[in-house]
Amino acid sequence: MGLLQKVLGPRVEVPADLEVDAAPGQVLAPVGGRAVPLSEVPDPVLATGGLGAGIAIEPDGDTVFSPVDGVVTVTAGTRHAIGVTDEKGADVLVHIGVDTVSLRGSGFTYFVRKGDRVRAGQALMSFDPGLIRKSGLDSHVVVVVTNTEDLAAVTPVVPGMLDAGDLAIAIEY
Repeated sequence: MGLLQKVLGPRVEVPADLEVDAAPGQVLAPVGGRAVPLSEVPDPVLATGGLGAGIAIEPDGDTVFSPVDGVVTVTAGTRHAIGVTDEKGADVLVHIGVDTVSLRGSGFTYFVRKGDRVRAGQALMSFDPGLIRKSGLDSHVVVVVTNTEDLAAVTPVVPGMLDAGDLAIAIEY
């Protein structure tokens, strides 16, 4: 390993972005999989909407794509969550798994930084669902609008199968 790789870390291959047509008021699914109500997430804060209205997705992939056009406003030191504020002020948080903070960043890789402007469908991060499950943790990807109370309406989609980039939550400003 060269000096540059020791300083910067290993090279990370960033997955291709999704081609999506995003519109204001649409929060897209950041991962594909089976969408379920937040009440099915085994965490009382998330399950009761304590962080905001949204959905959970049982992921069938390992890449998180931006759910909106906006700016990355939240990154976690443990890399298990990322937040993007859309151009009209909706704060969208993508939280990977339950109690995954205990992994201390292992199995999570960011492709963007706080302050970056991102497009809906842009690859934001990757995670290792196998490591999460092997660690005995729940791997639901939770998507919530954390400032729900500041918006006219936040309506999650009806549960069912979603592809990454499908409509997950409708917002009225």
